[in-house]
Amino acid sequence: MDQSQDIVFYYFPRACSLAVHIGLEEGGFAYSRQLVDLRTRQNRDSGYLSLNPAGAIPALAIDGQILTETQAILTFIGDNAPAGRLLPDCGLAERYRAHQWMNFLSSSVHAYIRSIFRPSAYAGHDAAAEEAVRKQGTLNLAKAVAVVEQRLGDSPQAPWALGEDFSVVDGYLFLMYLWTADDRIPAVPDRPQWRRLATQVWQRPAVRKVVAVEQQDRDFEIPLDGPPKG
Repeated sequence: MDQSQDIVFYYFPRACSLAVHIGLEEGGFAYSRQLVDLRTRQNRDSGYLSLNPAGAIPALAIDGQILTETQAILTFIGDNAPAGRLLPDCGLAERYRAHQWMNFLSSSVHAYIRSIFRPSAYAGHDAAAEEAVRKQGTLNLAKAVAVVEQRLGDSPQAPWALGEDFSVVDGYLFLMYLWTADDRIPAVPDRPQWRRLATQVWQRPAVRKVVAVEQQDRDFEIPLDGPPKG
């Protein structure tokens, strides 16, 4: 990668952007950060919408060209990291497994958690409908947790999701684990394999650094030092 590229990272703490933040730091990129505060709906301001009309976080400006969608950004990071690739090469089976993981996290796990956190996005502002969406989201998430456990358990000796090497997939799984531990979720099945992987991610210096930066802008905890929520 051309390390002279100007990279601006648009983020909000503990949002999907945390997975990108981890990838940028692990990958040894030179980049600047720009907080987009979702609490004040800064993502709906005209300035940000001119960059990303969807108003979503994260976004990455690369020499002024905007890249959005977490999986696309993580793929860019994984392929171009100055410190060494964080995704397997094209043509390798592990490459397709990486996209299998990232697609599942973005299209299924994220959607189920969002239906619990923000049921009005699916049900409108009808209390009964919101409760039904929240209940179904909890059931869907339980099924997704079982899938994660099964996939990680298929290779119990492998330290990371793709095998022997840390990848952007592990940072994404770490973020989603944090979300599953949120008190707004009424019940989550035990997930020892997922917790094991998330704990290993949490031990990495780059991850500790990124979380410390984000905690300056938003107060949140990492639920990996005490007993698991189940």
